[in-house]
Amino acid sequence: MRKILLLFSTFILFLILSGTVSSSNVLWNADTEKTAYSVDINQDGSFIVVGSLDNNFYLLSKEGNILWKFLANDRALSVDITPKGSYIVGGSRDKNIYFFSNNGELLWTFPTENTVESVAISFDGSKIIAGSDDGVAYLLSREGGLLWKLETNAPVTAVEITPDGEYVVVGSNDHNVYLLSHDGKILWSMDTAAEVNSVDISFDGNYITAGTKNGWIHIISKTGETLCKSKRNDGVINVKINPSGEYIVAGSREGGVYLISNNGQQLWKSLDDKGIYSVSINPDGTLIAAGSMDKIYVLSDKGKEIWSYQTFDDPYYMYSINSLVLSLDSSSLVSTSREKVFLFNIGEKKEFDANKYISDKNDNPNENESNQETVETKENTTKETKGIFDIILRLLGIRK
Repeated sequence: MRKILLLFSTFILFLILSGTVSSSNVLWNADTEKTAYSVDINQDGSFIVVGSLDNNFYLLSKEGNILWKFLANDRALSVDITPKGSYIVGGSRDKNIYFFSNNGELLWTFPTENTVESVAISFDGSKIIAGSDDGVAYLLSREGGLLWKLETNAPVTAVEITPDGEYVVVGSNDHNVYLLSHDGKILWSMDTAAEVNSVDISFDGNYITAGTKNGWIHIISKTGETLCKSKRNDGVINVKINPSGEYIVAGSREGGVYLISNNGQQLWKSLDDKGIYSVSINPDGTLIAAGSMDKIYVLSDKGKEIWSYQTFDDPYYMYSINSLVLSLDSSSLVSTSREKVFLFNIGEKKEFDANKYISDKNDNPNENESNQETVETKENTTKETKGIFDIILRLLGIRK
């Protein structure tokens, strides 16, 4: 019996140390009534925003409590939140753009002519960009006024904005990527020869990346120069770039996560046999998260698996992880999976000064509430680790 306990305990210890068992990383999971489709998290993990196919926008606390939810007239498809958690923007299949304060007040709605596919907000909440299936990208003010709009010839599937609101990147099914200035001037457009699935831009606007639905990755400079154009496979490509623009992470639904430098050099490829539906990268590029079929992976900057987590274990039905985001302080990861939202503890907080990207330092209508921080101390981490080893030692009869 003691030998069996020894073998079992050794196996459990191996799993813990190897990162395969990651339940200790899970802080909580919360339910939505239908598929959770998109998520975002503010800088310190104190607020999590969710868009769900149950037509609701949700705001959750760092403890997993629903602070409020708002029922739209159709599916809630896209969300974004400012770093301080002051403002939330959402897009819906009901053709509207929604803008909320973090106390749940609906500040305004803006109508478009079709489904709102993608939204993004500047760090101070002063500018909101939204892409609609009506073929238009809309730039709105914090007060809900239309600053300008870009008309393309097909649904606008992806948008992003720099933290200071100076540059906007737009991806459209007309095969083009557009870079615009804050006043709506088109700085350049580039034909990708395919429908654009995702776009991103470095915080200073110097690097733009786009992923297409037929497997191409594009890296473009602020001046419109193509720095890299490469095909990975025939899968839909999702891309994210770290704030400095040094690294681009890409995931393909045909299989594989790629880390690429801004000059186009592929640094590594991982998870070749896994279809990847969502990716995220932390500010210094040391952590990469990827969402596959009912499974989440966290990788190192060398492409090695740190840990993975199986959200559901159903041999007859698998569902893609549509959205996941690493917090700017690198401490948290939020992810969708079916009708659930998961929050994970990734590690110690890393300093990230969002204020240097914010022109309006007084953007927070509920500053005392939104500046809460998730407290994860070394002492708590040590206690958890010691607790695991205590259990193993008791099983072995070494400790009583």
